[in-house]
Order: sequence, then structure tokens, then C-alpha cells
Amino acid sequence: MAHKLALLYQVALVAALMLLAAPSRVDAASNITCEQVTTWLTPCISYGVFGGTVAPECCQGIKDLNAAYHTKDDIRAACTCIQNGAAMIPGIDYDRINNIPGLCGTSCPYKVYPSTDCSKVV
Repeated sequence: MAHKLALLYQVALVAALMLLAAPSRVDAASNITCEQVTTWLTPCISYGVFGGTVAPECCQGIKDLNAAYHTKDDIRAACTCIQNGAAMIPGIDYDRINNIPGLCGTSCPYKVYPSTDCSKVV
């Protein structure tokens, strides 16, 4: 149990550092910032690493992110933020994170894997 809490603390710390290090905008044409994406999706990290139950705050974050999409550039910018952020999280399970929208009763216009070309999503 103590090991799991220590790992969760590490994951939360990485997420916080991502927020601080993220550029304001991934794409000048996008209205979505990496800071926003990180804020909305940080509650999803625990499920993405450990599984279990998806937190209600995670589902709300995904719904908030979906509501923020107004253009293809917004979608592509969010994809890039998620892809870059996920790559920094030790133990992240990409299949698990791609299942979260469905578990929350919503959808996502792309799947995020290390090989995803976010410039072509939509």
C-alpha cells in the first residue's frame, strides 16, 4: 500500500511538473492550452496508471475538454498535449487511457498512442 501511495505521489508530481513546463499554446491557431488540458485530465492519471474506477472528476474533465473543442486545431493541440504528457507518466497504460471516454459515457475524436500523428487527427 505504501508503495502504491508513493507511486501515486510520483505520478501527481510529474503531472504538476508537466503543467509548469507546458507551453501556453501548442498551436498558435488553437484556443486550448496545455495548462487547460492538464488541469482537466490530471484526475484521470490514477486510472491510467493503476486501473480501478474512473474518478467522476476525470469524466468531468473529459467532458470539459470535449466542450472546449471548436476547431480542428483545438483537437490537434489537445491531442499533442495529451500525447506529450502521457509520455512523461511512468507506468501509463495507453489502452486504458483510450478507454476512459467510453467509461465516462462520452467519446474522444482520436486515440492517443506514442505513434499517433496528432497533426492528422479529426
